[in-house]
Amino acid sequence: MFTAFTMLLLIIFVIIIISWILNGVGLTTDHHNPDGTSEVIKIGAAGIIDLFWAPMQGFIQKADIIIFILTIGAFINLLLVSKSLIGSAQWITRKLKGKELWAILPLMVFFSICGSVEGMAEESLGFYMVAIPLMIAAGFDTFTGLMIVLLGAGVGVIGSTVNPFLITVSVNAIKDSGYDINAGDGLVWRMVSWLVLTAVVISFVMIYAAKVKKNNKISITFSTAKADKEYFLQSASEVVVMDWRKNTSLAVFGLTLAVMIVYLIGWDAILGIDNFQRAGEWMNKNIPWMTAFIPGFGLGGLQDVAAFFLVSSVIVGAINWRSESEFWQKYLAGASDILSVCLIIATAAGVGIILQRTYMQDLIVNGLSSAVSGLNSIVLLVILFILFLPLSFLIPSTSGFASAIFPILGPVLMTMPNSDVTGSGAITAFSFASGILNLFTPTSGVVMGALAISRISYDKLLKGIWPLLLILAATSIILLVLGGLIGGTIF
Repeated sequence: MFTAFTMLLLIIFVIIIISWILNGVGLTTDHHNPDGTSEVIKIGAAGIIDLFWAPMQGFIQKADIIIFILTIGAFINLLLVSKSLIGSAQWITRKLKGKELWAILPLMVFFSICGSVEGMAEESLGFYMVAIPLMIAAGFDTFTGLMIVLLGAGVGVIGSTVNPFLITVSVNAIKDSGYDINAGDGLVWRMVSWLVLTAVVISFVMIYAAKVKKNNKISITFSTAKADKEYFLQSASEVVVMDWRKNTSLAVFGLTLAVMIVYLIGWDAILGIDNFQRAGEWMNKNIPWMTAFIPGFGLGGLQDVAAFFLVSSVIVGAINWRSESEFWQKYLAGASDILSVCLIIATAAGVGIILQRTYMQDLIVNGLSSAVSGLNSIVLLVILFILFLPLSFLIPSTSGFASAIFPILGPVLMTMPNSDVTGSGAITAFSFASGILNLFTPTSGVVMGALAISRISYDKLLKGIWPLLLILAATSIILLVLGGLIGGTIF
C-alpha cells in the first residue's frame, strides 16, 4: 500500500493526464460578461514538471499551517522528554489501584481531549510503552493498552472541536473559496458529538477490559499473552515521580491548549461585537512590550498560535533546563518528527492548485452542484459522510484531505438552500469519516506504528475493533441527522 505522500503525487499525476484529455474543453461559469452572456473558460493542460512544482506552491500557500505544525510537534516532544505527561498517566493509575478498570476512564478522556483540541496523532506513539505495561500489570492485556491510546486519541479526532489540523484547516480551505465561516460555527454540536462518541468508545474499551480480566482466554492477544508479559513488563519504563518540574510543565501544557482554544474561536463574529478586536488593538498600542503585532482573540491565525507554542516551549525548556544545546536538540527533534505531515499538507494543497490552474476545479464544482442541487441538506451531509470514508482511505492525512477537498466543495455548499447548516455540517461529516477511517487504515503511519510498538498484527486489530467501527459509523450518521434538524447556530 502506498503512503499518503505517494498517493497524493499519483492523484496530481492523474489530474495532469486528465487535463491533457480535456484540454480546450469549454466550460460555462456563473460569471457574466457586461453584455449579459455567460463567461466561458477553457480547461488548460498541465505539464509533467508541474507534478513537482505543485507541492512547492503548496508550501507557500499553506505556510501558516506548516509553521504551526512544526512548533506544536517541537513543543509536544519537550513535554514527552520531561516525562510530565507520562508521569501524570502513571499517577492516575496508582491512585486507582484496586480499581484498575477505572484507570481507563481518565486516561482515555485525556487522550480524547488531546485528539479533539490539538489532533494528537504521531505524538501519541510515545505513550504505548507506558499504557501497555500498566494494563498488563493491572491484569488486562496488550490490546487494552493499545486501545486506550489509539482509540482514545482517535475518538478525540473523530469528535474534533477546535482541532487545528482538521477544523481550522477545513474552515480556512472553505473560506478561500468565498464561503463565510469561522471555527466557532457548529462548535456547540461538535462538543456534544465529542462527548457522545467518547462515551461510546470508552464504554467499549472498559467492557472489553472487564471481560478479559474475568476470562483472559477471550483476549484478542491471548496467543501471545505470555511473551507480551515478559517483553513489556521487562521493558516497562521506570516509575516517574511527579515533582514540581513535571507538574509545572503539565500546567504550562494545559494553559497553552486553553489559550489556543480560546484564541482560534471568532468571538466577535459569534457574539456580534467588536470588543476582542478593540482589546487587541489597545494591547498593541498601549502594551507594545508584550506584543505590538499579534491581533486580538479570535482574529489571529495559526502563525500567531505558533508563537504561543514557541513561548511555551521556552518556558518548559527553562523549567527542565539542562543546557542550551540540549534544549534546541530536543526542540528540533520534535519538529523533524512531524515534518512528514508538513510534506503531506503541501502536496495535498498541490492537488487543489493544479485543479485551479487548469480550471478543472470549475468543472468539478459544476458537476457537484448539479449532483446535489436537489438534495435536502441533511441527506447531503449523510452522503458526504459516506463519500468521505473511501476518500479518507486514499488520503489518511486529515490536514492533507481538507486542503485538497474543501476548496472544491466550498462553492458547492454555498449553492445549497441551508448553507448555514451545510458549511459547518460538511466539516463535521468530514471529521467523523476521516477520524473513523484513521482508526484502522493501513495507509496511516500512526496505526501501523502503534501496531509495531504493541507487537499486534493488523488482522487482530480489525478483529478487535470492527464492531466498534460499525457503532461509530451509525452514531455519526445519527448525530449528523440530529444536528441538521436542530440547525441554527448550534450546528
